[in-house]
Amino acid sequence: MTTRRLFPLALLMTLALGSCEKDDATLPTQPTALLQSRWQLTQIDKTPVATSSYAETSKSYLEFVALGTCTVGLGPCNNFSGRYALAAGSQELHITPQIATRATCPVQDLETRYLDNLALTARYEISGNELRLYDATTPAPRLLFRRTAQ
Repeated sequence: MTTRRLFPLALLMTLALGSCEKDDATLPTQPTALLQSRWQLTQIDKTPVATSSYAETSKSYLEFVALGTCTVGLGPCNNFSGRYALAAGSQELHITPQIATRATCPVQDLETRYLDNLALTARYEISGNELRLYDATTPAPRLLFRRTAQ
């Protein structure tokens, strides 16, 4: 990747993470399994996702950063970041629309579905090494992830 392509990404990540503020009231109740993991995207609705368009070794992922309740990740085409909110004592999870870099790629429609489904998230489930994100209306998960080493 060229420096020209990396600069907008670095600027986006700096702005997104810089806007995250520490919220001591929410830190003790947040589930550690969700927050202390990198979640590799494996499925969007019923469409399997194998790799991102960056390279065969780059996998689309999502991370929840406890400090500041921020999300960061990689879609099939672009890096993104945003915010999330967890309801204490439940599996309720809300994710804001994500801010993404704007490189185009052959699977742009898949990335659009990924980011749109993130913003529709109403709850989550973790079973073993699998994270499932659900919207408020569909009984099947909209997004499936597998826990990976960071």
